Formats: sequence, structure tokens, C-alpha cells
Amino acid sequence: MQHFARTALYMAVASVFACSPSADADSAPPRLGTVTVEGQGKNTLESPANGAEQGATIGGQALNILGGAGQTNPYAAISFLPSVMAQNPDPYGLANVPGGNKGIRIRGERNPHGGIGTVEGLPLSAINPGPGEQFLFDMENIRSITLLAPPFSPTKLAVFTTQGYLNSNVLWPRPKFGGEVDQSVGSYNFHRTFIRLDSGTLPTGTRVFMSGSYTHAGQWRGPGASPDYRYNGEIGISQDFGQTLNAKVYAAYGSMKENNYLPLTYTQASNLGQYYHLGYNSALTGTAANDVNYYGYNRQQFQDYAVFGELNWHPDDQNTLVIKPFYSQENGYYLQGLSNLGGKPALRDWVIDHSLYGVVAQYDTQWRGNHFSVGYWFEDLTPPGPPTDFKIYRLVNGQPVFGGYALLARATADHVFNSPYFQWRRSAGPVTFTAGARYLMEQTPSFTVYNTTGIPNTSYADALNLVTSPNPSSSVEGRTFYQWLPYFSAVYAVNPHLDGVFAYGRNNGAPAFNNWPSVQMNMAAFQKAGVTAQRAWDQLAPETSDSFSLGLKWHEAAWYVNPTFFYATYRNKYVNAYDPVVGISYDQNAGMGRAWGFELAAGAKVWQGLSLFTNLAYDRAYFTQNLRTGSGAILPVTGLQFPDTPRFIGSMGALYEYGRFSISPTFQYMSTRYADTLHTQPVSGYLLANLNMGYHRHIAHVGELTVNLSILNLFNRHYIGLIDSSYLSTAQSGGASFYPGAPISVAGTVGLRF
Repeated sequence: MQHFARTALYMAVASVFACSPSADADSAPPRLGTVTVEGQGKNTLESPANGAEQGATIGGQALNILGGAGQTNPYAAISFLPSVMAQNPDPYGLANVPGGNKGIRIRGERNPHGGIGTVEGLPLSAINPGPGEQFLFDMENIRSITLLAPPFSPTKLAVFTTQGYLNSNVLWPRPKFGGEVDQSVGSYNFHRTFIRLDSGTLPTGTRVFMSGSYTHAGQWRGPGASPDYRYNGEIGISQDFGQTLNAKVYAAYGSMKENNYLPLTYTQASNLGQYYHLGYNSALTGTAANDVNYYGYNRQQFQDYAVFGELNWHPDDQNTLVIKPFYSQENGYYLQGLSNLGGKPALRDWVIDHSLYGVVAQYDTQWRGNHFSVGYWFEDLTPPGPPTDFKIYRLVNGQPVFGGYALLARATADHVFNSPYFQWRRSAGPVTFTAGARYLMEQTPSFTVYNTTGIPNTSYADALNLVTSPNPSSSVEGRTFYQWLPYFSAVYAVNPHLDGVFAYGRNNGAPAFNNWPSVQMNMAAFQKAGVTAQRAWDQLAPETSDSFSLGLKWHEAAWYVNPTFFYATYRNKYVNAYDPVVGISYDQNAGMGRAWGFELAAGAKVWQGLSLFTNLAYDRAYFTQNLRTGSGAILPVTGLQFPDTPRFIGSMGALYEYGRFSISPTFQYMSTRYADTLHTQPVSGYLLANLNMGYHRHIAHVGELTVNLSILNLFNRHYIGLIDSSYLSTAQSGGASFYPGAPISVAGTVGLRF
């Protein structure tokens, strides 16, 4: 079997070659942050790496356990880290929530324009309301995931950084021939198949791998599936050119179709005893007010592609040049039923077809004990987001009838980022200093909005060819923002096991682009309040934060303790607030805020085979001034905690290994939070427990057999998980929507690695 698979893979490689680089496939995961949680050996908890950055790297066995049976969404793996909220309506993390809120907050901060995250340090996830990078890569092909909370060095690139830095390192082709086959099944008709083959190093010095997967899961409340299907294919190629030059390329393809989960109103979320299992309707009734909640009219379908490369030239031990080009494309749609769209129940159809491309180049050198890094990042993103095409369908006897366009716009300028950066590092006795900065130039997009009277139901491209008159009062011109983002850190080595660390950094956040569809869909209300589309667009500004951290990193052979104090100030805070003059809630850069708190990450190998860890956080994140909305209204929020930000978050877990068997219980706690800016909607906290059990056995002449069984939400706690206040929210007046967390679920995986 191995000979046949190897021959087939060799023949496939013979016709394929491309350039690209990173670290070798079998090199250790980057040791960034305060805690490294890995599973290459029996000890899954390792002492923290040196450095001032606060965060964690998760890989190996820990990634298999914390990533869950779904093995698709990287958020699941980091949900146990300090100050991290990572939530999904689905027990396996497979549901893509429509719009920009993908369910993650770090120290109270979120990215409202799509998932956060980079892959191999490349910002493949940007202004993206679709599934994008978050669901594109199978976790079996991920070597490690790194999460850093601000501040962090300027070499850690992301489109927005106030919420943190999340990077996935792919598992490049292995140096030896081998493969992996996994089959998973679980509650709610969950099943998943994954297969990967590695060529090993060919006679030409080339390595290649190919993988594929299929995933399906039924909804746990209501009819439909999330996903109905998810197909994924990935390929990676690595080529060495002598001792100093390496090239790599990686390509990923994903196709998914799923029904949306029904979001609850606050009234429903406050009565989970009655509404916990409420889903979309399974049948049509002929009444429009009911049929907008038909599950077949609330769905999504997307295809995503990504290709990135890396060229790595290291002529000697002192110098390295890395060039990483990347490209990504996505096309698909969201279909949603709304109880009030233009005064009547209707379906909203949003077609998304966009792409991004860019390059990151970095040169590293050393000179007389100084380490220098100089780089440049360029990226061009084609809208949407924000949206350019909303169609309306009215329901007549349960059937959709085209009702015109709610929005038809052409992007006349793309969203473009340019950012040179540099970093210097030097040790002076027991102290290591790091300093640097990024200069960020962000060009926001421009849009021409068109009058759509008489435009038939056709494709977006054809509709643009048919329009004859622009609507100047709804059109907007973008502008360019310029920001310096400095960074400084110091690490004092008290002794070989104890470091004192300090860091400062400025971070850039998102302009409130989500006000665009709110303005366009409620233009009459905004104009009545004296707010034009251009005025609302001009009020956008990048959220910025100045972050400080001070802590200790104490690591011995069998344990570590990392206490950290953090402090941050915010300007142009991104908030979703109700404007009493306009009469709706919409996103604005209107807040001034402050955050401070304490985090504790600790772990120990108690005795042979038993490891423990705990992560605790207290986050006090609040407004320091009242909000002035776009219409000029004043909202009294001074001193109030940021929305959807609990003060206390904690997690703990253990891993016990005995021979071929392992067992790992984990616990998560979250205190009360508020869904809205004015604290009129409290949401109760919760305590969750999960249990993972495993077995492994080496089979001679075959490979390594692994069996895992996971029980999620072990005590079947009913609670509210994800809170969504994006512009695709179906709640009244643009308010928040609420997604119950999944009930107890059981999933098992059988795998063979050879």
C-alpha cells in the first residue's frame, strides 16, 4: 500500500512546482508568547519562552484536544487562554455566523469585520464578512496556533491589532513518506473524513503533501445542517536550492453550504427554559411574517481559495531575506429572512464575490550583538465588505418574488494597506531590549451607489451594466489614514528561571465600516436627523489603543507561573450604540475607553503522566466619556463596562496519561456581561465542563492507531454563548442577537498515521 501511494504521489509531483518558504516542516513551532502548550512528547505543558509578549502557542496533542472533533475552526483551540472568549452556535465550531462578528473577543476587543487571524504571518483574514480563512484550513494541516494579546512586536502583522494577534503555522510537507486517515462521528449526525499523504523528500529535493476532507453536521436546534457539506483540499510543496535558498507554496480550497442558526431576541434569550431549542421553521405556512423564518430561506453557500508562497534566502547565519506573496478569493451568498425590511417581512440576498492580494517582505540581520528586522507589507482588498449588493424578495403564498434592490453600489477604490516596519533587539547584561515601529497607511474604499428603479433580477455584474443614474446623496469617497505604531519591551533575567517583563505598544483597530449598510438601509431616517452618507463615512476613524503589560515569567523544569498586569487606553472606540435621534442602533467610532486587569497562566507536571494548567483573568474595560452619536445625541456610558465583556474569565484542565490511555477534563467559567452599551441587557455567566479520552497503539508494519472520545458541555448547561451586534443582525432596530451554546454532545475519532 505504501509503495503504491508513494508512486502515485511522485507522479503527481513531477508535473507541479512552485516557489515559496517558511520554517522547515519538521522544525519546532515558534516559541512566541508566555506559554507554549504542545504535544510532541508526553508532556503537553511546557515552560514559557523568553520574551515580553503575552500569549500562548498551542500545537501537537494539545491542538487535537482543544481544537475539538470539528478540527476546522482555530478559535476552539484558543478558547481556554486568558481573557479569551471564543464562541460558536455549533458544538463542533463549524457554524459560520453571517456578517463580520465571528465570535471571538480578547480582553473585551473584537474584530467586527470578519475573523481575526493570519496564516504563516500573512493577513489572509481581513475585511471579510464571509467564512474566509477561519474555515479554510483543516486543523490536521496546522502545526501550531499562536495567540498574543497586545502589545506585541511590529513584525507581527495583522489588518487590525487592538484585539490581538492570532497566527496559524501550517504543517509543511514532511521529510519522510507517510500519511494520515481520520474518521469522526458524533451527536447531531456529525461525521467527518480526513486524509493526508506526504511524499517525503524526493530525489530532486522536493517535498509535497496533498490532503482532503469532507464534513457534515446537522443543526442541534431546528431543521437543516451546519454544514450541509464542507469540502476541503490542500496541497503544499517545498523545494531546497542548495544550502541557502528554499522555496515553498501552499494552496487551499474550501466549499461549504449550510443553514443559518436562528438568533434569539433578548426577550427569548432571557427565557432559555422556553426558547433554548428554538430554531427556524421546518415548513412554509403561506404567511410572510412566519415564512421569513423558514429554514430553507435562511442559508449560505461559499467557495474560498487561497494561495501563498515563501521564498527564503539565508546566505549565512547573520542574514535572512523572506518574501511571501499571497492571494485569496471568495464567492458565495447569505440569504436571510427579516421581519421588517422596508416596512414588510422579506428575504435579503447578499451576493459576495471579492478577492485580496498582497506581499510581505522582511530582511533580518545581526551586527555586533544587535538584531535588526526591516520589512514591508502591502495588501489590496476588493469590497465587499462593506456590502455592495442587497436584493429583496417578498414572500407571496410562501414563495419568493423579486422586490428590487435595497442596495446596489460599485467600489470605485479598493481598501489598501501599506506598512513599512522595523525592529531592533539587543541584550545588555541581564536585560534584553526590543524596540521598533510600524507606519500604517490605510486607504478606505469609495462607493458609487446607483438608483435601481427598473433593474431586473439579474447578476451583480449585469445589474451594474444596466444602471443609468448614480445616487450622489448615497455615494461616498474614501480617504487615507496614517498612523505610527511604536513598540518597546524589556526583559530582565533575574535568574535562569525567572524573568521580569515590560512592554508597550500602540495598536490599530477597525474603522466602523459596518455603519455603511445601516446608513444605506435607513437613509431617510439619517437624512431626517441631518446625517448624510458622506458625513457618516467621514466620521469613520481607526480605533487606536496604547497598551502596557508588566509581569513575571517563572518557569522551572516541572511547572510555570506567569502573572501579568495590563493597562490600555482607547480612542475612537468601536461601539454599537442606539441613536435616539435616528431611531436605530448602528456601529460608530465614538468611544473613549480604558482597560486594566490581571491575568494568571500556570501549569505543572504534578507527577509522571499528570499535567495541570489554569488560566485566570480579571478584565475591567470601560468607557471614560459619554458617547456622542453620529446625529449628536449623548449617551451616558461613563464608567460602564464594554458590551459583551465579562469581568472574570477562567479555565483549567488536566491531562493524565497511563500507558496507551489518556484522559483530559477541562473547565471554563465566564461571569455576567451586558449585551448593550447602556447595560439594559444583562446576560448570565456560566461554567462549562468538557471531557476528552484517548487511546493510542502502534501496529507493526502499519502505523499508529489513535482513538479519541470527546464529551462537550458535560453537564448539559443551558447558556447564551455568542452575542452578535453586526449589521446582519436580525434583531429589532439593529440591536444584538443571541445564540444559545450547544447542549451536551459526544464525538469520537479513529485515526491511523503511517
